Amino acid sequence: MTSKKMTAIVLRVNDLGESDKIVTFYSEQEGKLAGIAKGAKKSRKRFSNKLEIFSLLQVLYDDRSRSGLFRIDEAELLNPFMSLRQHYDRYVSGVLACELVYYWSRDYDADINIFHLLLWALQHIDRGSPPQMVQIFFQVKLYTLLGYKLHLAGCIKCENDQADGMPYIFHPVRHGMLCRNCSPEVVSREQVSLSLNTVRLLQHAQDLPLEKIERLRFSETSIREALLLFKIYGHYLLQREITAWNFLGKS
Repeated sequence: MTSKKMTAIVLRVNDLGESDKIVTFYSEQEGKLAGIAKGAKKSRKRFSNKLEIFSLLQVLYDDRSRSGLFRIDEAELLNPFMSLRQHYDRYVSGVLACELVYYWSRDYDADINIFHLLLWALQHIDRGSPPQMVQIFFQVKLYTLLGYKLHLAGCIKCENDQADGMPYIFHPVRHGMLCRNCSPEVVSREQVSLSLNTVRLLQHAQDLPLEKIERLRFSETSIREALLLFKIYGHYLLQREITAWNFLGKS
């Protein structure tokens, strides 16, 4: 028996010819990997409504192919996260989470913490948690796992520790903040102004476990500041535009 089994989340689906699909997964066992589902566009038994973005699956596959793509033999649907397909704001937030994992992952380089973080995000969006808030919590944890934890304790230049309540500028190149005294007079598009309240909420989000993180309450201003921070920080680190950012919060 050469077939293997994995628990995986579908990150992307692309058509191949008239009947096949190429599916990219992030799996608990293998990390990111892509396979081909022969006849998936015509099969009503093996793959119908299963090989869709967001789906949590138990996948039976054969990885002996020399083409770089494994063969998907069967897929059991564990959770379709149906509401993400029915609500625009949830769909956009789910796509953004999947795209970030896609671009930040290398093939066959599994990280069980990233798998469970993505699963947590999809579950909470699906249950009706505010999609923008889930994005903030998801990304603050993701960048910590990736080794790009935000430095939020104080000014990275003069080490001012927020005691005087002054606002800060987040500097993506230095992965941290500059206080008002150390900031440039003109804030560039690559920098983000942060209120002290936003900084403190992000610090709490870094420290709290996922099961308690939704206790945090962000104001509309803090949501806007935090999302802009992650958009600019991610663009700087990846050097890539992720389209879903342009639609987040526009439902």
